[in-house]
Amino acid sequence: MDPKRKTAARYALAAALALAAAAAMLRTLYTGLEIDEEYALSLGYRLVSGDRLFAQMWEPHQLSALTTAPLIALFRALTGGTTGVLLFVRGVMLAAKAGLGVWCYRSLRGALGRPAAYLAALGVFLFTPKWFLAPDYTSQQFHYTLAAFLCWYGYYAPGARQYRGLWRVAAGAVCACLSFLAYPQSVAAAPVLWLGMILLGRRGGEARVGPLPRGALAFAGGCAVCGGAFLLWVCAGMGFDLPALAARIGLVLHDPQYDFTAAQRLAVLAGQALTAAKFAFWPLLAALALWAVWLWRRRPEAPRAVEALLWLFTTCLSVRCAQYALADVGLDFRHLYLAAAVAGGCTFWLDRRCAQGGTARAVLFWLGWLPGLAAYLMILRSTLIGLSTTFMYLFWPAVCGAAALALRRPAASRGRGLALAVLGVFFLAAPLTMRLGLVQRTGWRAVPAGTALTRIETGPAKGIWADETAADMQQCLYEALAPYAGQKVLQAVGEQHGLGFLMADGTLEVAQASVISGTDSDPRFEQYYTDVPDKLPDVILYDDAEVRDMAAFHAWIEEHFAITGRCTVTHGTASLQVLVVDGWAGDAG
Repeated sequence: MDPKRKTAARYALAAALALAAAAAMLRTLYTGLEIDEEYALSLGYRLVSGDRLFAQMWEPHQLSALTTAPLIALFRALTGGTTGVLLFVRGVMLAAKAGLGVWCYRSLRGALGRPAAYLAALGVFLFTPKWFLAPDYTSQQFHYTLAAFLCWYGYYAPGARQYRGLWRVAAGAVCACLSFLAYPQSVAAAPVLWLGMILLGRRGGEARVGPLPRGALAFAGGCAVCGGAFLLWVCAGMGFDLPALAARIGLVLHDPQYDFTAAQRLAVLAGQALTAAKFAFWPLLAALALWAVWLWRRRPEAPRAVEALLWLFTTCLSVRCAQYALADVGLDFRHLYLAAAVAGGCTFWLDRRCAQGGTARAVLFWLGWLPGLAAYLMILRSTLIGLSTTFMYLFWPAVCGAAALALRRPAASRGRGLALAVLGVFFLAAPLTMRLGLVQRTGWRAVPAGTALTRIETGPAKGIWADETAADMQQCLYEALAPYAGQKVLQAVGEQHGLGFLMADGTLEVAQASVISGTDSDPRFEQYYTDVPDKLPDVILYDDAEVRDMAAFHAWIEEHFAITGRCTVTHGTASLQVLVVDGWAGDAG
């Protein structure tokens, strides 16, 4: 083909991919509603409403409110309420993701080449750990990690600016601290990052202060300043009562949902490993068939042959995840990230002495792949979710591994084409298919794209198109809580409706220890009102379509609270009981 036509075809393909990605994310902006997204906003709302970390907020992921709270505060300052705030937060996040994608492309195009950097940028633009756009703790952990890496890459990457602008390391440290706060288990990456900066600085001849390179000291200093400022703010919220703060942190860390030992968690994961392996069986067979053909034609050395098999398996698994998601109408298929992270580790090892892209490879390994793996192992130990779902935390190591493959940039056009095909399938096949073909609904489930959706017309989710059940519940919450502006609300339900706390245009107050889970399963329920007596509820909600057995818990409420009024509010498929409370019943308090 004529070179001009080739160039035109490449630009046309790039434009088509960009348009498809933009369409997919715009669709995500306006459709779907998930319980974890509601949880993220309700945490930020608590902080904006005056609740303080550890004092009134007892949620295990409460630190992620540090990101959502400013967005909610900004929206309230602009509009005076919370109607439509979810769409605003999603829009801000989409703009931030677009900016990160452009930054990723501009940072990596020199080392990876424009096509590979473009695919990586589209990949990070399309990815969110739980598919929705609102920045919950998992989304914050990934996006702050990416921002931190891009800051550090600008400092350590080869070129005229290498080791210039120490502010980049400090800015990266701030982003890293926000990632650690959003998901504290990811702090396991910190010592790996510091070690990596020491090694990168020494190998590259970076100026030192004593025995340590400047970059490593800037990272440690930035983290120390951020940590000190955060602790000072938290202590102020607890009246500088350090014993009380320590006790409250211990109480939050022992949230009953997460009260299991490492051995118990390992046993659960072992039981789920076989299911994950079964899912990968057919992609493995397909990869072996392609690998056999490749071996017959290339006859590589054994280590390179293993690497080729791993990347072929990643490609086939990516296609399988996309196909199975549509067939099963589900979004929870992330096995490809584990495969890519492992394949990338193999590539890093085999290319460790390769001169081409050596510095960029070292940065990707020490500040990307390895700390990402360390964070994943800590998260794997502590999270409740199933094994295959945890693979979403491997996306960042997988991206670094894919970048390591792109660094090789073979001279032969056929080799470049194969590598780009692998990267294209990995970064785009599954996310584009799922975002364009499915709509998310509560419970990490999905419905086909052609399913009729209902537009939410009131409340914080106004402007969002959701399935009928979710839309009806939002309208029902709005109608049930509208008369109680300024009141304290307790949701005595199994699955919390987080946006319910933002009804009445942001005038309600949360009156429960945690907004993450069913209040029935939290044995600290009564202790909360003993420790924080000014949080006694004025209004209690029951969900008539309850998914758990709430009889015993509701009986306790009826016995111990003075119920002065009761009514039922229905809208479509949703039905809520509203109880008006006037303190403790008799002398029970």
